[in-house]
Amino acid sequence: MDTIRAMLGHRKIPFSVVSLLILCLVSILSLPQISVNTCQAIEPNNNPYTNFEEYIQFLYETIGLKKRGLDLTVFRYALIGYFNLKRNNAIKKEGIISIIDYRKSCNDERFYVIDLINKKILCHTLVAHGRHSGEIYATHFSNEPGSLKSSLGFFVTGNTYDGDHGYSLYLYGKEKGFNDKARERRIIVHGAYYVRKLFIEENGRIGRSQGCPALPPGPHIDIIDSIVGGTCLFQFYDDKNYLAKSALLDPVSATAQFEAEYAPFVQIKATNR
Repeated sequence: MDTIRAMLGHRKIPFSVVSLLILCLVSILSLPQISVNTCQAIEPNNNPYTNFEEYIQFLYETIGLKKRGLDLTVFRYALIGYFNLKRNNAIKKEGIISIIDYRKSCNDERFYVIDLINKKILCHTLVAHGRHSGEIYATHFSNEPGSLKSSLGFFVTGNTYDGDHGYSLYLYGKEKGFNDKARERRIIVHGAYYVRKLFIEENGRIGRSQGCPALPPGPHIDIIDSIVGGTCLFQFYDDKNYLAKSALLDPVSATAQFEAEYAPFVQIKATNR
């Protein structure tokens, strides 16, 4: 009643209006108390495919990959393959993924190393393609020894060693018919003098390898150290045959693996709302 008196002041109000105000106030006070918990309010979508796509979009935007020239489509393919490799227990060192977008000019920085856990780019630099894959653009790919072409698909990194190219990194191809002969072909990550800005200025483009993803000499040491020991490397080109036949690009099995690890993403969404 004190609240009503305060609202009315000293003005003379008809009794019917006073009664209506009292009735409204009683109704409001009798409503049940509602407690909103942030984590409860952000429930995961019942559709696991939607959750997976939201996770990919979340990482893509948070890491800022668009600004660095990496297409969402390529990143999505990379994440699908990454989760399928995890499903196959092929990944020994989680959270790191490397992507080469061979659709780009060899003079562009098209090699990315991404930290999925800390959500940041560790490296963005030049990378060479195979001599017979093309000139400035790589358009031809092979799994055959002696082809001097780059291979498409998913690889897992091995150990380092010192060889003909200095500090180098073994690669193991994980896709039969596309890159599974990588060890036979001695496809490795290594540094090369011809993968530099100065070489572009003098020759119009960087040099080409015998099929290896060769990196700028010097910086290649830290790059190799960041991806050594069982991380995922994805070499991409929009080749219709590869896109149609790659088992590691199956979104259904990738989503199943993601769903098994879903709890961390629910917390991510809750924290960021």
